[in-house]
Amino acid sequence: MLLDIEQRVTISLALQRYLRAMEQFEKASSDFNESCQAVRTTLPHNSRLIANLNHQHYLVTSDDAGNFQVEQIDTV
Repeated sequence: MLLDIEQRVTISLALQRYLRAMEQFEKASSDFNESCQAVRTTLPHNSRLIANLNHQHYLVTSDDAGNFQVEQIDTV
């Protein structure tokens, strides 16, 4: 199968975009996993607190196993 120059360029651009996106996704996934681990090791177990970050309020809860949940709330 022979591809004309326009098809080859289109394929090349699509592959470049895919590979950049894959690299960004892998970096974001690694950052997310590292941040989750940091939260797990930092939060006291069985805790419930409100955090004010960037003028937003979040209810943060954690359990004995180190699982945690972060929910944005409207007001304190």
